[in-house]
Order: sequence, then structure tokens, then C-alpha cells
Amino acid sequence: MAVCGVACALAAWQFSKWGLANSAATRADTAEVAEFITNLAPSDPQAHFAAAVSLEKSFDPNDIQKALHELEMATGSSPQNYLLWLELGRARERSGDAEGGERALRRALELAPNYSRVQWALGNALLRQGRTDEAFAEIRKAVVGDPTFAEPAVTAAWQFFDADVAAIRRAMDGSPRFDSALAALLARERRFGEALDIWDRMTPDAKRTSYKDTGTMLVGKLLEAKRFRDAIRVSAEIESRPEDLKAGRVNNGGFESAVKVDGAGTFEWQIAGGSQPQIVLNGKVQHSGANSLDLIFNSKDTKDFRSVAQTLAVEPGAVYEIEIFYLSDLKTSAQIKWEIADAADGKRLAVTDPVSPHAEWTSLRVLFTVPASTDGIVIRLIREGCGQVCAVTGNLRFDDISIRRL
Repeated sequence: MAVCGVACALAAWQFSKWGLANSAATRADTAEVAEFITNLAPSDPQAHFAAAVSLEKSFDPNDIQKALHELEMATGSSPQNYLLWLELGRARERSGDAEGGERALRRALELAPNYSRVQWALGNALLRQGRTDEAFAEIRKAVVGDPTFAEPAVTAAWQFFDADVAAIRRAMDGSPRFDSALAALLARERRFGEALDIWDRMTPDAKRTSYKDTGTMLVGKLLEAKRFRDAIRVSAEIESRPEDLKAGRVNNGGFESAVKVDGAGTFEWQIAGGSQPQIVLNGKVQHSGANSLDLIFNSKDTKDFRSVAQTLAVEPGAVYEIEIFYLSDLKTSAQIKWEIADAADGKRLAVTDPVSPHAEWTSLRVLFTVPASTDGIVIRLIREGCGQVCAVTGNLRFDDISIRRL
């Protein structure tokens, strides 16, 4: 009984020591504490791993080798743990042991052959050794398994191949995920022709689903560059109703669909904030179709004017005519018109006559020439001729706003 008691006490002590060390290892915040814990539980891989992590944060060069030793100890204590082999491989590489790092990473890959993190680490290690074909074979697997690796893979290939797009695409073997990330990178680099060429290789369904975020980002960059025809084309490809988004056309010109006060797209009707005039769809009075757009005025304040506008993609240098049908019983000394402006710099290209009281549907028409330097215009409702007091009361309705090239 005495022998059993001593044995139990020793076992309890060892177990308590191991448990304390294992628990403390996850909370160790200094290298000294972590190393002390490894003395309590020298066979616990978690303790050695925690010590390695703490030592790597130190600015002392000697601690780098100590960290590597702790990782070696951790891996030796748990040789079937691929994560430990993965960290050991990275640590060996950082210490200058490329061959030893590769061995550790390949052991991690044997234990976890389908894990993208391991494939990614091994691929980058091989790339640093100049073994391009082997490296990108692993990197491709990583991107297929985990889409979050697509962007860093593009960045790595971009640097390695010195921005040679053809060489980059050959190395990645046309992976759609990689192509999506490459198109985004090219757009950020303002190499729009190449970005659009890669985007155009994707299937229509993929553009609307898996890679819609890339398309949205591409549209944003194209708009920043004032490439409106390209932007509206890509916009149409990522939307569920592409027929509404075409160059040389007013989107929802008959107001058959809802107009958004907030969150409208670039090529949709943009309604300015404010309370005057009230802007609503009218389902009872229309020139054609089911709706018209009602603007209800009741204000004397010069500041009260909510504009309605839309950006259109057009052909540079072409001549167009815009036609706008309206009804009005407004009472005002101000002039309410539609202005056509260059979407690139905001300069006025043309302006309609002011609306006037009409009980029957009538139209405004205006001709204009698009500058050769732009492929986008903005049509917008404006108010001119206001003094310090600008009273406007009554209703103004618009419908069937259209554009045609002459």
C-alpha cells in the first residue's frame, strides 16, 4: 500500500506538472516564462511550441536559434502533427537552411496532402530556390483549395515574372480563381486592356456568381479612369438584368422600375438627398407604360432642390438627341431644365429649354456632340434663375426619357 501510495503521488505530481505547463503554455507572454514551462513539461509539444513563438518575438539574434531548437523539440515530441512540421519548415528557411526547411515542409505535406496552407508554404519555399515549375505546381493547388491564396499568389507571380502577364498566366495554367485576381491586379495597375482581356475569358455564369466581387472592383477602377463604355459593359455582365445596362441608352427611362433614393448604381437614376421636391413614382398618370416620375414642389428656400441625374455611356465624337416628355403646372420664376454634361470633367455640353406649364404631355429635345476625349455624359435636372427667394409650387412629371444617336 505504501509503494502504491508513493507511485500515485508521483503520478499525480507529474500529471499536475504537465497539466499546469500545458495550460500556462498558451498564456506565456515572455521568452523566460515559456522556457521555464518547458522545464516543467519537457515532453509536452505545446510547451515547446509556445516557447518558440515567444522567442521568435524577441529582438535578440540568439533567440532565433533557441526558437528553432524549441520547434525541433516540439516536432520530435509530436511527429504526426503537420502544423508543427509546417512551422519548423518555415523556421528553418528563415534561419537560412533552405534544404532543411524543404524537408520539413514535405513531411508536413505527407501528413496533410490536401491542406492549402502546406502547399502554399512549400510552393513559396521552392520559388525562393528558383525551382519555378515545382513551385507553381504547389501554389496552383493552394489556390484551388483556398481562394484567399489567389491574390497573394498573383502578387508573388507578378514580382517573380516582372509583371509579364503571359508568363504569369502560363505559370498558373489558366486557373479561373487566379485569373480573377490577376484581372483585379491589372486594373489596379491601370493596365485595363489586359485586365478586360482576362475578364472576357471567364464564363458568363462565373462573372455573375463566383467572381462578381472582381467585376465590381473592375467597374470601380474603370469609372475612376473615366472609361464609361467598358464600365457599363462589365456592369451588365455581373448583373441579373443586363438588358438595362447598355451604352447609348437611358436606363429605366420610362420609370417602369423603382428609383432608389439610396444605394443607386452609377448607371441608374441618382436622386439627391433632401425633402424638396418630393420625388415619387406615379402609377396613375403616364405618357406610356405603367409609371411616370412625379416631382412635387412646395418651397420658397433657394437651397431646396433635389436633382435627378443619370450617367450614360456614349460614343466619343458622336451626335445625339435626347428627348424628355413632361407635364407641368409649376408656378415659379425659376427655370427648370435638363443639362447634358461631360461625365469626365462636368463641363456643360447642352441644355434644354426650361419646362413650362402644360396640361398635356409635351417634350423637350436637345442635340449635342460628345467630345472626342470622353465616352460618358451626365443628364441632370437643374434649376437656374433663382434670386434670394426661389418659390416653386406645383407638380412636374417626367416620362419616356430617351437618347438616340444621329
